[in-house]
Amino acid sequence: MFGKKPAPVVPDTSMAQNSSNATVTKPKDRQIYEGRPVAEPEWAAGKSSSELVMEINRHIVCKYMPKFELKKIMSTQVGTDGNLIPEYNGIAGDCGAVKQHGRKVAEQNGLTKPYRYVDLNIAYRACCGNPQKCPFYLHAEGDMESINSRRR
Repeated sequence: MFGKKPAPVVPDTSMAQNSSNATVTKPKDRQIYEGRPVAEPEWAAGKSSSELVMEINRHIVCKYMPKFELKKIMSTQVGTDGNLIPEYNGIAGDCGAVKQHGRKVAEQNGLTKPYRYVDLNIAYRACCGNPQKCPFYLHAEGDMESINSRRR
């Protein structure tokens, strides 16, 4: 302004350099805890998504009563068209243990925001199988034990 030329705009090449690397880092704000892939149980074989949600809710053995639904979870990142980018589209669930201990588990995994949901693999493996395999369940049980020991 007033006879001075503005400084030339230098394009940010850091994104281009990072995209050419072989390793891709995961986002630091995942909302869904993705478990290791497991075999589909017999009761879930050949079911449609809506039937599968009902079957999962019938076979839950965890005492924190997870609730599974068909979810479309949007990330906090905005795409080139100005809309939010979908992070997960499928069957996901949440429970009291996930709500209370999502931040602890996320911090252990190096993330900055808490987990809010668990995916279908955790449903098969922990919620409908052995709850001891769920990290949220383990944290909740640890807290319950510490509270009970303080009461004694």
